[in-house]
Amino acid sequence: MAEIRTEHPYHAYEAILAQPDRVEQVLAQREAIGRVAQAVAHKERIIFVGIGTSLHAARVAESWLRYFSQGHVLAQVEQSFELIHHPIAFSANDAVVVITHTGTTTASVGVLRMARAAGALTVAITGKVSGEGVRGADFHLETCEQEIPFAYTKSYTTALAVLALMTIRIAEQKNKVAMPARGGELARVPELMREALGLAPQTRGWAALIAQLPRIEIFGSGAAWATASEAALKIKEACYIAAEGFETEEILHGPFSETDSRGSLIGLFTGDAADDRGRQILRAAGDLKMLRAAIAVPAANRELACEEVFVVPECAPWLAAFTHLVPLQLLMYYLAIERRANPDTGRMEQAEHAAASKHYKY
Repeated sequence: MAEIRTEHPYHAYEAILAQPDRVEQVLAQREAIGRVAQAVAHKERIIFVGIGTSLHAARVAESWLRYFSQGHVLAQVEQSFELIHHPIAFSANDAVVVITHTGTTTASVGVLRMARAAGALTVAITGKVSGEGVRGADFHLETCEQEIPFAYTKSYTTALAVLALMTIRIAEQKNKVAMPARGGELARVPELMREALGLAPQTRGWAALIAQLPRIEIFGSGAAWATASEAALKIKEACYIAAEGFETEEILHGPFSETDSRGSLIGLFTGDAADDRGRQILRAAGDLKMLRAAIAVPAANRELACEEVFVVPECAPWLAAFTHLVPLQLLMYYLAIERRANPDTGRMEQAEHAAASKHYKY
């Protein structure tokens, strides 16, 4: 059992910094992951399954597969609890990829059993030393050591590394077109993440500015939508404030009605066509007196009407799932410090939350 830390550096900080090395280790498993992807590619339907952070990883995987195959390969994303209680009919023509870092998440393990019973090909993506519930999968791919903090970080990015390798190879197999350029882009991820970690001082300053606001909103398009959702979840877990991740267009369809100067806003800009809508949203938020920030690659760093811009390394838009996430994780961490919250515990050191947790298990 790791010691409970009460000051910086917390375990969450060390986990964030460890990500480039852990992703590098996952990418070294290229051949093993490629063999799994080849088996998955032979199936008619591909279903990515997760809950919480793992659901966000599943959403990124679906977006990547669509992107790599130019829309010719469509995957399905399912939340594991919903799938258990509102099931779909699995068959031998399906590949079911279950993402669960601990390997003990009740609903996700249940989906794995359902899929196996129906004869589907099953893949479990977990952390090391995970639960026994995933051992019956046809394939088992491991990411990194189990997390100490309540707010998971490195387990998410290492799962993304596995899924990136998988989806590239699946698209190659399905489309019969090799994509060595994509593999080369992916190999740069550890270097890109190390560079993005250099934004720590800037994120700490932004955290100090917005720490006392009661809510934060984040928006993005494509895989960046899942990144926005993941970052919002981390902020809730570590900082105990209201945080929401929205799709770029969707934020205008209702959420803006309750948006005002009590909240801050972060837009994710990856250099694709959806960025233009994001620029309009930042301008509109300015009229509402919101504190605004943008996370952008250099090519997208133009006409951004906001108080702060975090410039991440230039990369292909799909790699923003890694690079944009880093400053958001750092923001989570420094927001927790500013708010005198422990980013490691998920409030389980507080008697009321500890008592409430007795009524459920994951």
